[in-house]
Amino acid sequence: MNHREATSADLPTIKELLNISKLPSDDIDDHIDNFIVIEEKGNVIGVGGLEIYDDIGLVRSIAVVAEHRSKGIGEMIYRLVEDKANDKGINTLYLLTESATEYFKKFGFITQERSEVPASIAETKQFRELCPSSAKLMFHKISDMNRQ
Repeated sequence: MNHREATSADLPTIKELLNISKLPSDDIDDHIDNFIVIEEKGNVIGVGGLEIYDDIGLVRSIAVVAEHRSKGIGEMIYRLVEDKANDKGINTLYLLTESATEYFKKFGFITQERSEVPASIAETKQFRELCPSSAKLMFHKISDMNRQ
């Protein structure tokens, strides 16, 4: 298993995985430079991404192929996305989820009222259109300890 930066050539595969996982994929073309794929034997088995707004990031679309779930791949993807965020100077990550609130709590995410979201996140297509209003907003302050 290896990971790499996603490219535009990965878009069809990523969109298919996101659609199967019931995650929004409509606007990932705009953020593909900040997506990571996990591959095994040349096949994409996991994906995760990030939208960047100055020093704030929006975690996007962490998904793993069904037969590879519960093997730590989702956590690996999240850690890679967080490392990318650190490298880009991001100090706070946000995400929207309908089903993974407890999962993301283990990474230090805390739920927050949608009305308290920063304007840069509130203006994203993900926040305004793609995720239902029932999706929970979560945030996590990234430690500066890992930055060099």
